[in-house]
Amino acid sequence: MPNFSTILQAPDIRALVQQNILERAFHDALFPRLLYRSEATPQLWPANVGDTMVFTGVGLITPKLQPLVPGTDPQPSSYTKEQWTAQLQQYADAIDTAMPTSIVAIANLFLRNAQQLGMSGGQSLNRLVRNRLFAAGLSGSTVATGANVASTSIHVQRLNGFTTARRPDLAAGSPVQFQTVSSSNPLAVTVSGNQAANVIGFTSDNPGDTVGPGTLTLDTAVTTAARDSVVSSDATVGFNVGGATTIDGISATDLFHMADIRNAVSRMRQENVPPQPDNRYHAHLDPTSESEVYGDTEWQRLLTAMPDHYIYRDFAIGELLGCAFLRNTESPLPETVAPFDGTTYSLNDPFPGELKNGASTTIHRVLFVGQGSIYEYYQDLSQLITEAGITGRVGEPDVNNNSIEVMTDRIQLIIRSPLNRLQDLVSTAWKFIGDWPVRTDASTGDAARYKRMVVVSHA
Repeated sequence: MPNFSTILQAPDIRALVQQNILERAFHDALFPRLLYRSEATPQLWPANVGDTMVFTGVGLITPKLQPLVPGTDPQPSSYTKEQWTAQLQQYADAIDTAMPTSIVAIANLFLRNAQQLGMSGGQSLNRLVRNRLFAAGLSGSTVATGANVASTSIHVQRLNGFTTARRPDLAAGSPVQFQTVSSSNPLAVTVSGNQAANVIGFTSDNPGDTVGPGTLTLDTAVTTAARDSVVSSDATVGFNVGGATTIDGISATDLFHMADIRNAVSRMRQENVPPQPDNRYHAHLDPTSESEVYGDTEWQRLLTAMPDHYIYRDFAIGELLGCAFLRNTESPLPETVAPFDGTTYSLNDPFPGELKNGASTTIHRVLFVGQGSIYEYYQDLSQLITEAGITGRVGEPDVNNNSIEVMTDRIQLIIRSPLNRLQDLVSTAWKFIGDWPVRTDASTGDAARYKRMVVVSHA
């Protein structure tokens, strides 16, 4: 069909009018709210203390309920201790702007490049925190990748939670810190639900990586089928909807319901996990998880005859059962974890869980977190500037995209003066130096290494 516009159709008239005028503006991309990093409590890294810090937690003295024998003194008590570490790491990215290109582009390319870089920095740190939180929430639970017959070596989908152990009960074991597993510092595991063994070594498929796939060395031979469970004695307690031991038992009908919220809250309350400063546990969930709650009959009965309630007006759970629910579009799904195919593990985005189960069902995960679950130790980057000065400008990015304030706190933005011969190539970079330690709570409560988060997995 001919394209008729308001211009006269006479060829000579149309030839006089410019068509396809390029708007001189860049429009913002769709961008998520960066919510995971807001769970990290910021702490300034003390100057001149090295690049690693060790933090110490303590257990409780066992209550004494028996009366003393007359004339005797009480025996001295003791309590357990545990330690976790943080290590300074540098994260950064950069983009170059050719100023001759910038001044002839549709809009100021230099300013747009700086904004895009700031957004990338905020999203990068947000996903780093996401992966640290889920590494703790999914610690110590994986599956075998293939069949093994009476073997002391089994290849697993994830090494997360199987590479270190803390064994104060063994004379040669690590008494305080979680140290690398060995024959003297073993990690007890259960394979296929009924075979007991100890992990005494491991080999990663990616050298230096302790999260992704690898091979566990055991002190006892075990027999497994592909996708059989491997669970450590100090695995984080989580819930698979439907009650399955592994995510392979989750089918398309195992949806997120009110009962799953109660299970998660009850677990953290039983372990004395304090709520966040707003007196609520925080639950990070993707829009699919949020939507599934609305189909729960218990939810529908609870809100019968309340169509004007904000929950229905805003299509948001809000606050419920002692939790504040945060719709988080950065939740781990195939489209938010590189390389975005849902199956390949990548060091560029080392997410500690599988995004699809053995039946290729996409797994959605709701993360419940309590207070003190993760800290952000950051370096004061102004200390890097000396009397020698700088070539350019240094500041902190302030980015707004589609009316969303992008979280770029404690990220340094560097705009370097052009140093090429033509003095027209400007380099812009962001930098962050710090770490996000997740504290352990193995000295109190049950055997779980991490207790301040619970992950509910569903279809």
